[in-house]
Amino acid sequence: MESTDRGASLRGYPNLSEAARILGVSTATLSRRKDLKREQRGERDQVLGAGEVLRLATIYRKRSLNDVAQDLLDLAGRSGGEERRVVEEQIEQFFEDRALGSENLEIFIATARRVLPQELYSEVERTLRERGERPPALISGYPPLPEGE
Repeated sequence: MESTDRGASLRGYPNLSEAARILGVSTATLSRRKDLKREQRGERDQVLGAGEVLRLATIYRKRSLNDVAQDLLDLAGRSGGEERRVVEEQIEQFFEDRALGSENLEIFIATARRVLPQELYSEVERTLRERGERPPALISGYPPLPEGE
């Protein structure tokens, strides 16, 4: 998720106060977190990357991920086009990482093993492993009929 152009990416990141506003929490709430992945911008300014802000949004759940992502894009856009592009890439990466990837697939299979009857678990595991690690990008079906028909 790191950009090759660190200067551009840091200009587009929110500081702790901006991130707190975007998340709908207090700045003190953020600054007390031990797991916060801060980055230095200058001598005193600490900023959070887009992926980190979205991670925190999944924890606090005060605002939708889409709204948080849009605020991050708007903030980065005020810094410039390159900064917005970097933040947009990080947002895309965050959502891709949340999709059912190989790590998540293994977690899902382990959970299925614990909660499903053996026969059903075996079928689920076999089906997932036969189809690969990624679910289909699009599920096709019957196209909707035009209105009025």
